[in-house]
Amino acid sequence: MDHPRFEKLYNFRDVGGMRTTDGRTLKTGVLFRSDALSRMSARDQATLQALNLKLICDLRAPKESQKRPAPRKIDVRVINVPLHEQPMHDRIHREVRGFLFGKSGDEEFHVLTRDYYRHLAFEQTARMREVISLLAKEESLPALFHCTAGKDRTGLVAAVIQLMVGVPYEAVREDYLRTNDSFAPRLDKIVRFLRVLTLFRASPERVRTVLKAHPRFLDDVHAQIVERFGTIERYLSEACAIDRETVRRLKTRLLTDD
Repeated sequence: MDHPRFEKLYNFRDVGGMRTTDGRTLKTGVLFRSDALSRMSARDQATLQALNLKLICDLRAPKESQKRPAPRKIDVRVINVPLHEQPMHDRIHREVRGFLFGKSGDEEFHVLTRDYYRHLAFEQTARMREVISLLAKEESLPALFHCTAGKDRTGLVAAVIQLMVGVPYEAVREDYLRTNDSFAPRLDKIVRFLRVLTLFRASPERVRTVLKAHPRFLDDVHAQIVERFGTIERYLSEACAIDRETVRRLKTRLLTDD
């Protein structure tokens, strides 16, 4: 599907365009996902402004959001809904640095990331409810949500929304992995930058591991949701305490019969 092209946003895309199991379509031009907006060029800002967004939902921890805010020229309401708290952010940052510098191995990194996804899905349910409830409001769409890389926090929220409206998991998983396609043209440049930033102590292989979206983590958290709740609707209702009317309202605004 076509989407706006940006100079400095590497992982921007439309959440919509996919078919649901009942034959409807998740609308395009209504809900977008991205990496951090702070790096946008002037041309990027004009491109974003042309989308006529009504809401930007920033999923980053408070210090992340304050350190690298969206440009002030973007005339859109921005709400920070941290999908994890600052202590978790600091822990993840510390342990990823340890992995990059060779203080821990691949298995430790995979366990860390698996546990992180489970933390987002099952311990940050109040934040997930806040995001869904914000998007369900009539005055919120079109909207964009983002974190830093647009990969994990953003990827999980996108997956939950796509599953909620009835997109098959296989298609959701494929869309999640498009992050790797988004980063591919710039991956070598990002690897070089991060290696310089770490005084060449981080190996290229480990930098690539950190930057990539790995399907095993989404697979794991999806399997956990199905095992515990059976359906995404029950997860949203029982784990996230989102009322059915809110879910119905958002689905109505996101779906088309075309």
